[in-house]
Amino acid sequence: MKLRRHLLSLLAVAAGLGAFTAPAVAADYKAEYRMSLVLGPPTPWGQAGKMWADTVKERTQGRINIKLYPGVSLIQGDQTREFSALRQGVIDMAVGSTINWSPQVKELNLFSLPFLMPDYAAIDALTQGSVGQKIFQTLDKSGVVPLAWGENGFRELTNSKRPIKSPADLKGMKIRVVGSPIYSDMFSAMGANPTQMSWADAQPALSSGAVDGQENPLFLFTVLKCGRSADLCGEQRHLGIVDTR
Repeated sequence: MKLRRHLLSLLAVAAGLGAFTAPAVAADYKAEYRMSLVLGPPTPWGQAGKMWADTVKERTQGRINIKLYPGVSLIQGDQTREFSALRQGVIDMAVGSTINWSPQVKELNLFSLPFLMPDYAAIDALTQGSVGQKIFQTLDKSGVVPLAWGENGFRELTNSKRPIKSPADLKGMKIRVVGSPIYSDMFSAMGANPTQMSWADAQPALSSGAVDGQENPLFLFTVLKCGRSADLCGEQRHLGIVDTR
């Protein structure tokens, strides 16, 4: 089935931190700055967070220490609350998903639209051009300072029932989707039965058969080995590689 959507990540900090640009003496720094992550190392999100934390510590001669909190544990695993928590200062910074932040920043839904971006060049044209700049301005006005874009890969559909070659193959299938209305509407339109849940809840749901499948970038399989262990993701035997050509 040809359905190409892309998951982008954003490195951002709470506006009050000013991206560590203001001159300050050592006493002005907190003992620890909290970084929220949906997934920790060795995933791309976790690696990006670790590299950022290590670089900041090195370049500030150890004055700024960033601790990673994977599993969005600072907000009880609710991925869609991450942006609001940043604004409120509950967390200091995050490597966040455009999907998870889209309920609060509608412009980020752009990256969830199907068939819009055929390849990475098209994505780069959006994020590195005027569109990306306008989205950064919107985030800034909302109380979160965006620092950089990141790429998490195109999303692929997996399930335990059958190969998916057309929308008709999805009919009646229970698919775990992220907390974005676009994803629910999209899979409903193709005949599936979408169920919104966090990734923490998705793993036991897949293992128990409460849901038949899910969609995520390929790192879920190449890095986390999802599908090789029934305890992690259930028997996700059918991987639908997405291609618009």
